[in-house]
This record gives sequence, structure tokens and C-alpha cells, in this order.
Amino acid sequence: MARADFSPIADTTRRAEIVALLRRAILTGQLEPGQKLNELRISEQMRVSRAPLREAMRELVQEGILTSIPYAGTFVINVTAKDIDDVYSLNKVLDEFAIERTWELRDRRFFDELDRRHEAVKQATRDRDTTRQIETALQLHGLIHEWADNSVLLETWQRLTSRLQMYFALHQQARDEAVPAEDVHETYVRLLKGDDMRAAQRHAREHIDHDFEELLAYARALERRPSKGA
Repeated sequence: MARADFSPIADTTRRAEIVALLRRAILTGQLEPGQKLNELRISEQMRVSRAPLREAMRELVQEGILTSIPYAGTFVINVTAKDIDDVYSLNKVLDEFAIERTWELRDRRFFDELDRRHEAVKQATRDRDTTRQIETALQLHGLIHEWADNSVLLETWQRLTSRLQMYFALHQQARDEAVPAEDVHETYVRLLKGDDMRAAQRHAREHIDHDFEELLAYARALERRPSKGA
């Protein structure tokens, strides 16, 4: 049974810090898919009252990585192979469209921001910081959605990001690695700076498909496991 141990939080009003700690526990596998959160134990470990903890949990429910079940409690979302397939297949379509919409809008500011976000991913990778690596990787991939000048596209992407955070984390757990290779985004960034839009779209699809079957197999194994209690 997985057991997440939490350090005390000095300022009990700091909901953002509680959210960050819970998110990190989920993304690092301390809290597993399907696991129930024990409010009393977590609040005692963090030395916070139940009220800000519940507020933080509600925020993560809204993000989509926790789920609240009436009369049962709050759980880390279950992850099924179908969930992953649904999200990744949609992500491929969105990325292709975002690249097409962004292509003629690229300018020096876009390239500078692309480099800045890429360096942030590499630094998180060098630091072997799982949570920050996932967050910065999603920020890197999110740039084309932000730049595409399509509010519906951006809203859809933002709704996917919490799920993708969890799936990226599961992928690393499946590979038994804290973070992926530092150069994993080199080709992606180079092609986004280049002149061949189709090549950039093709690589974006291939990047999403990278080790996809391995992640699906891991998700199927998780589906067969019994529920956990935090």
C-alpha cells in the first residue's frame, strides 16, 4: 500500500502550498491512481486545519486530478488505458492544429520564449525534479496553443493539462525514471524554429506516440490493482 508522508506547513492559510504538496505527491507516485485521501492524517502531518486542506482538495478536483465521490471521500483519479488513449489521441489533433495556426504568427518573441521554456525543462531535468520537469514540459508544449490565437483551442488544451501531468508522471514511473532524457525536446524545438511545418506536425505526433504502448501496459496493470487508502 502506498503511503504519502507530508511535512508540516507553518502558515495554515497557504492553500497554494497545500495544493503544491498534494500535486507533487500525486505526480511522484506517493499518492497512486484510485487512492483515497485521508483528510485527518494529511492535516495532522501538514499541521493545517481541515478547512484549507479541503479547499486545496477541491481545487485539485476542479483541475481533474482528484475526484470527490459523495459519501465515499476524495480520491486520486483512476487512470485507465482508454483514458490515456482518449487524451493522447485528442492531444495529437490539437497539436497539429495549433502548429498550423501558429506557423505564420511566429516571430522573434515566439522563438525567444520557446528557447526560454526549453531551457526551463532542461534545468528541471538536470535537477531531477519530477514535478517541475513535468510542469515545464507542459508549458513548453503549451506555447503553440497560446500563440495560435484561438481561445477555444487554448481552453481545450488547458483542460487537458492536468490529465497530461498525471500521464507524464505515470510514464516516468513505468520507465522507472525520475525524468526523461535532457535532449528529449531538441528535435521538437528545432523543427518549430524551421521552415517545414509538416515536419514539425509529424514530429509532434511521433513525440506523443513515444513509448505509448509502454504507458498503456502500465495503465492496464494499475486497473487490476485494488483501491488504496492514503
